[in-house]
Amino acid sequence: MKRKTIFFVLALLILMPFTAMASAPQVSCKAGTCSNLKVTKLTVNPSSKIAPAKIGFTGHISGPVKLVQYTVIDSKTGKVAGSSRSYCSRCTKTGICSCSCVISTPGTYDVKVTAYGSGNCCVNFVKKAAFTLAPSKLSAKESVKEPSKSSVNFVPSFKSTVSGKKVTFKDTSSGAKPLKWYWDFGDGYRSTAQNPSHVYKKAGTYKVCLNVYNSGSSCYKSVCNKVIVR
Repeated sequence: MKRKTIFFVLALLILMPFTAMASAPQVSCKAGTCSNLKVTKLTVNPSSKIAPAKIGFTGHISGPVKLVQYTVIDSKTGKVAGSSRSYCSRCTKTGICSCSCVISTPGTYDVKVTAYGSGNCCVNFVKKAAFTLAPSKLSAKESVKEPSKSSVNFVPSFKSTVSGKKVTFKDTSSGAKPLKWYWDFGDGYRSTAQNPSHVYKKAGTYKVCLNVYNSGSSCYKSVCNKVIVR
């Protein structure tokens, strides 16, 4: 019986370090207990004013900061819309910490930065209505009229490259030079860029269509392809 007990204790001692490593980083947050830590400034830089957009965060931290985490919160619902996927350890010696994440849904968002210091403590700072993203759907003024198809000598085509839920589209139309492009991504979002990128909210198979216009908006041709997002 004593041998079994000793063996069990030894097994626990051996496994404990590996368990700690597997769950790293082990940081608990006791907000408000870091007396020598303070978030002095938070800068939020969206790559675009239209969803989806990559949001860049730069926090200026006073005191010995170990790492930070940025959380994006819907201002209306209070729900978390996104965050830096892991704790951001990219901090300079002067306490400037930068991270980013992609927000796909239109809306107005608050940003919370949590800075972790020594002794398993942290401080929080919230910037209300830090940024707003508009829908990428075209407005009524921007919408492209779809006239009757023309027999102009050009062939519409495109290629797509899938990376996660982000898809990059490239216009490969041949023949007469196109003047305008109208993309329908199959999920309610559209674009008039020649080579757009689009982030889908969910995995699935989408029917993507491209209208290629020539001679202003008087004549066009269409092509549709399936895009599989996993």
